[in-house]
Amino acid sequence: MQRKKILGGVLAATTAALLVAGGVAVSAVSAAPAVDGPTTITLPLFGVPLTVDLSTGAGGVLTNVSVNPADGFTATQVKPNRVNFVNADGTAELTVRGRGGRQSVAVRAGTLGDISGLGSWSGDVFDTGVITDVSFIIGATLDGGPDITGVTTSDPTAEIGGTEYKTDDDDGELSQRASVKITFTVDGQTRTLKINVKVETEDGVTEAKVGVTLGKLRGVFQPAADAVGTHTWAGLLCDGSSASIAYTINVDGSISDVTVSPDTAVVKSVGRNVHVRFSDNERVKILSVSNTNGIKVSIKEKIRCRDAADPTVNTPINESSDDDDEQKDREHNDAERKDGKDKDGEHDGSGDDD
Repeated sequence: MQRKKILGGVLAATTAALLVAGGVAVSAVSAAPAVDGPTTITLPLFGVPLTVDLSTGAGGVLTNVSVNPADGFTATQVKPNRVNFVNADGTAELTVRGRGGRQSVAVRAGTLGDISGLGSWSGDVFDTGVITDVSFIIGATLDGGPDITGVTTSDPTAEIGGTEYKTDDDDGELSQRASVKITFTVDGQTRTLKINVKVETEDGVTEAKVGVTLGKLRGVFQPAADAVGTHTWAGLLCDGSSASIAYTINVDGSISDVTVSPDTAVVKSVGRNVHVRFSDNERVKILSVSNTNGIKVSIKEKIRCRDAADPTVNTPINESSDDDDEQKDREHNDAERKDGKDKDGEHDGSGDDD
């Protein structure tokens, strides 16, 4: 079954702008593309830039991952949710993940100096056709710990947080971290780009890692006047067919007038919650919350295309070490579940975990 991309469908549901015509409030739906465009991440490695171009599909799975320069790299795992590369002498590892609307790219090497230098991220944060650029510098603090400086973005409305530091020293096992969050917001929706650097020393062996993660789309409170009106979520299902959910946000934050296509979908609409099940593996939830801060509308896509094709890569593939990579994936997923929430934000409170 051929996979289609739908992440842009989220924006079709949530980037509606309020218009006033003849004294009647009407909500116009933005024509957001139903394709998640390519993202480019550059991370420093051994004094030169390592660039990763990636594309994702329905449910956020990886469809293509390209490394530049590709010479010397081999893919040791190629799966819809993760692609892992190692260099020829085994001194560096590159991991790319995509799932549920999150993307992450990380490089692991021996020392902080190996991953120090200029880095960047470039992509269409909200699938509106607008490319946003982010740049940063990985280096060292005065005490030799990891540092992130020179963070800039082409989005003048983005909020760049300060660099946060954390150090743990447990019986000679030293862990030092630095991180920065950049928050992008449009029409009541937000996504966070997080830059992380970590250096660990255990039994005299040092390992350094730098990563960039783009989090899921999440609703934020906005004035009721900006949220009230008719909205439409539109996207594609795993078989390539179109799907849509039309609904109205009322002044009190309740959701009404829900219309779903295809009409074979199972719909449960109660007050401020709408659950639409297109199939066991294809669900969309619309959640509304209102208080003195206004109205927050969150759209939770849970699209799990079980027969997703493996992504294409531009390097040789040797999955002989696949078992090790699978174990790392299990540990990564277990760590997320242990938190009881998504790493990039709060649990949605719906009782239906990702």
